Amino acid sequence: MGKSILEEMKEIEESLYQTKNRSGQDPLNYPIRLNNKLGHLNSLMGMGDNRPTESAIEFSKEVTARIDKHLDALNLILDEKVADFNDLVKANEVKAVKLD
Repeated sequence: MGKSILEEMKEIEESLYQTKNRSGQDPLNYPIRLNNKLGHLNSLMGMGDNRPTESAIEFSKEVTARIDKHLDALNLILDEKVADFNDLVKANEVKAVKLD
């Protein structure tokens, strides 16, 4: 159950952040994720003296909605699945520290 929770959380993380970047060249090899898209868009919308374009505002709403969907899934995991996991650990009296 713990592995399943970690896999679900990793999938959410990788949707939000590019976790494979290790060097300066890696952004060329791995696509940007939602956080970079929103961050770059916000940076562009803050430039100049003009108001953001309608397409920029719509894209911001779209990316924010996609991020919120992933965050809702994460909150569900944290609120329900982690609590269920903790209950299972207690019920089976799993020791926190095991010495072999």
